[in-house]
Amino acid sequence: MEKNDKYRDIFCSSHQLFLSQGYEATTIRQVSDQAGVSLGLTNHFFHSKETLACQILSMISAYTSLFCSVTHPCPDPLHRHVLAIRIRILFLLKSSYRTFYLDTLRQDILFSKLEKTPSRIFYQLADLYRFPADDDLFLLYGTYTPYNYEKTLILGREAGLFPTILSEDIPDYITISSFEHFIARHILTQALENARQATDTVLSRMPPRIPDDYVFNYLKDRPASQR
Repeated sequence: MEKNDKYRDIFCSSHQLFLSQGYEATTIRQVSDQAGVSLGLTNHFFHSKETLACQILSMISAYTSLFCSVTHPCPDPLHRHVLAIRIRILFLLKSSYRTFYLDTLRQDILFSKLEKTPSRIFYQLADLYRFPADDDLFLLYGTYTPYNYEKTLILGREAGLFPTILSEDIPDYITISSFEHFIARHILTQALENARQATDTVLSRMPPRIPDDYVFNYLKDRPASQR
């Protein structure tokens, strides 16, 4: 078995186990056993269960963004980004990934892996909507603030808090927290409304789990430095 095949088998095994039993109930030994490789090799490729979970979350984000662009293409980058946020969160909450998603929020899996540079979308929108570029503010509002909104609202609702905030409203709060300091509210409101109108169509066409052929192509297309 070639090195790339072993990497793929470990990744796919973790995907299947996280999907079926969540993050907390899955162990690295279970992943290794299902992949048919040694525990040492799994640790060599991925270092920790947290690293595997981060990579699975990155794949889910890439998949939902691609699905949005294919099923509901839109020339406006703000509308594309708002829809992608909405579909990612609702897909994770409503699909077979729900337990895994909640586990990763509880364990702060993504927090230590958050990008240390601002998202490129803010620079695109700064050019389009003519607001000043500010690296620190983009990093604060584009990365750290929305993550904390996402964790607080979703886990808070799981604990019985925020009874008047529906799951369908959570992506709107996250989006507003990201962009309200930069983009006029009426423009942002229109983008949110457009995303809501497209949501049912996009989600109704998405399978409850990411297809294996997408997983294989995702791994094949990733640069070696990201493996």
